[in-house]
Amino acid sequence: MRTLEDFINQSEDNENGLIFYTDGNVKVVSNEDANKRLKEILIDLGIQEITCHGLRHTHASVLLYEGVNTQYVSERLGHESIFTTMHTYAHVLRELRTREEQKALSIYENMLDKEDV
Repeated sequence: MRTLEDFINQSEDNENGLIFYTDGNVKVVSNEDANKRLKEILIDLGIQEITCHGLRHTHASVLLYEGVNTQYVSERLGHESIFTTMHTYAHVLRELRTREEQKALSIYENMLDKEDV
């Protein structure tokens, strides 16, 4: 993230703050064009290649793993339903459930420990 941020900070400014644009022209680019430009940037930076869609999945997974509300992530991704988000990121949600279960058990164990004092 820091390397990509440095790249963006060193890039030419444009009024819309875009990364993906052609010859200084601000225009909507296709997914293929965005992936091509992203690939060029990542090669220049020596970073393993990933697609824009892959970045989207990474973004959502990180938000969910860090405890951001599933409804918010669903809205941020533009999913029609929270169920789409829950299905797509079920692997992350299962891991979070395990973490939450441990947290719940710890809360009650701490309560019992305080009673013994």
